[in-house]
Amino acid sequence: MSEGNGIKVLLVDDDANLVRSAGMYLRDAGYQVLEANSGEEGFKLAKTGLPDIIILDIEMAPGIDGPEVLGLLRQYPATEKIPVVFLTAKVDLDAMEATLDSEAQGYLLKPMSGGDLLDKIGDVLSPEEA
Repeated sequence: MSEGNGIKVLLVDDDANLVRSAGMYLRDAGYQVLEANSGEEGFKLAKTGLPDIIILDIEMAPGIDGPEVLGLLRQYPATEKIPVVFLTAKVDLDAMEATLDSEAQGYLLKPMSGGDLLDKIGDVLSPEEA
């Protein structure tokens, strides 16, 4: 999957600069992008915007964090099957195991490159091509 082809990505992170820069990169690659700077905002956008994939920060403050958002998403039929990829700045093997044991489809380490983001989206949405 080299181009966005109309795929809708929801970016959720309390770092507005990261959301803005990743959003610009994805738009340039042909993706539709929804942006949120809190867990609550991300959850609302997921329910109304119905993205194809969600890139979700694990630790956000104040408010609900990534795992809590994921739990809420899995409670609603419209959002329960949307793939979620966690973002994290921590290289913590226990946290990574918990992420992989959760209903997330993987994680990306911050800081991430635009190429890493595109690769992960492609891997999750087209696993047979990975």
